Amino acid sequence: MRDGTGKVACGLVIGLLVLAGCGKEVVLTRPAPSTSAAPSAVAGSASTNGAAAALDEADPRSLAQLGDAAMQAGKSAEALALFERALKLQPDDEEGHFNAGFVCAQLGRTNEAIVHYQEAIRVLPEYGEAHNNLGNLLRRAGRTAEAIRHFELALQHSPASHSAHNNLGTALAMEGRVAEAIPHFVAATDTNPGYAEAWMNLGNAYVQVGRVEESIRVFQNALQANPQLEGARRGLARAQARLGAGGRAPTP
Repeated sequence: MRDGTGKVACGLVIGLLVLAGCGKEVVLTRPAPSTSAAPSAVAGSASTNGAAAALDEADPRSLAQLGDAAMQAGKSAEALALFERALKLQPDDEEGHFNAGFVCAQLGRTNEAIVHYQEAIRVLPEYGEAHNNLGNLLRRAGRTAEAIRHFELALQHSPASHSAHNNLGTALAMEGRVAEAIPHFVAATDTNPGYAEAWMNLGNAYVQVGRVEESIRVFQNALQANPQLEGARRGLARAQARLGAGGRAPTP
């Protein structure tokens, strides 16, 4: 399901930016927690325990429902087989391609995931979440310029997507375009004030452009949102060290 209609966005959203000596889902290391959920199961989906017998094997919707249930149960390989069977019956199903792409990425089958997201976009060019996830896979494959274009398209179709703003900012920063990245990190935190990784990325970007004093408050915001975010803690310590004890921003 798409924005506003139920599909949870962005299975592979990237969280942690490599700036200011730091170290996502470069290396940007893990899928961002609040925006990386799998596509939601169809309401009333059957359990995988004995559900196959109750579903019509010739009905792509029934196969997709069973695939949703398998995915929610953590049975990625089983889910992918079901989504692919559904797609053989209904090859122009953008959500089927999105789900198959998500599971392929979980299984480390990146090239197949890219193809499925491309197919989802072919069917529905305004599918913002598919652009976002495709961008992340392209970025991880070193195809940063292509990734940037897909993040831009994600925002064109879903302008309030905090994850797409963070991802675009990350990709721009990776290309050395830190000043261009900053407004996207700001937009991500404006849209989702609890987005700790975006706050951390913004803090790192501020340090990169010499706005060290501003970065301290930003790193503190990151730690308020997630006290366990070690990258933000290290960034804060480095920023405070650069300013010296007398230049620290007040603690919240």
